[in-house]
Amino acid sequence: MDRKQRIKENERLFRDVNERVAEMSPGLNAGAEPEWVCECGDETCFEKLTVPLDEYVEIRDHESWFVIRPGHEKPDVERIVRRDDGFLVVEKL
Repeated sequence: MDRKQRIKENERLFRDVNERVAEMSPGLNAGAEPEWVCECGDETCFEKLTVPLDEYVEIRDHESWFVIRPGHEKPDVERIVRRDDGFLVVEKL
């Protein structure tokens, strides 16, 4: 598997983890600030991000967008579409 494909697969895996967190956390809708796993392409990264649920859902509406920790972006395979306090939203190229 080439580097670009491996990064893509890792990001999708972390996104799946975050979707399971949302499904198993009914209290998230009560205004709590949920923590999500960084969806960067580094398989050794398990850093957490605080992103409000409504914002995370909005980001997830875009299949090629991922939420990552600043500094984890990979400009050769993604571009930054949004900068926020404590996280970036990147789009896969």
